[in-house]
Amino acid sequence: MGYSVYYHGEINITPPLSEDHAAIVLAVSNQEEREETSAIFEAIAASRESDLPGYGGLFALSDDRALILPEEDESRHGLRLCLLQLIEHFFKPSGYVLNGEISWGGDEPDDRGWIFVKENQLEAVDDLIVNAGPSWSPDHDADPDLKQKIQSLVDTSDSEGCSNDLTVVAAASLDALRCLLPML
Repeated sequence: MGYSVYYHGEINITPPLSEDHAAIVLAVSNQEEREETSAIFEAIAASRESDLPGYGGLFALSDDRALILPEEDESRHGLRLCLLQLIEHFFKPSGYVLNGEISWGGDEPDDRGWIFVKENQLEAVDDLIVNAGPSWSPDHDADPDLKQKIQSLVDTSDSEGCSNDLTVVAAASLDALRCLLPML
C-alpha cells in the first residue's frame, strides 16, 4: 500500500445526512466526478486550497448517516484535506454542522496527530515528541527564553516601596520559583 496511516475517532454530523446527501459525500470522498458532484469539484478547483487528496475512500458513514468514520486498519494520508474541502464546499452550504476528533499515526514515530472539528471549524494538530533527556540534564523540558524571563522576574522582585495599587506576589511564591528555576 505504500506509506500507511492509522486513524481512530469519529466526526458527528448534525442533522444526520439524507440518503441523497450521503451518496454525494461518499462520491466526493471517492473522487467520483458525476452530475451530482460537479458543482462541488468546481468549487474546490476555484478555492484557495484547490487540492484534493491523492487517494479516495478515506472514510465511511455510519448506518444512520450521523457519523464520519475513518477507514479502519491501514489507510492513507488525506483525510484532513478531504474533510476540509467537504466542510467548506458541501456541509456548511447544506446546513450541516460537524463536531468530533480523529487521531492519526503514520509509519514514522513523529507522524502522528489529531484532526479536531468544532462547529465546522477544522484544525489539524501534529503531536510533538519531546525527549527531555535524563533527569540530571540541566536543560530538560525548558525553553531558554522562558527560563530567562522567569529568571528576570525573580531577579527584579522586591517587596520594598510598593504602592497601594500594586498586587504583589507573595515572597514565599518567589522563593519557591527561585528554588525551582535551576531545575528547569
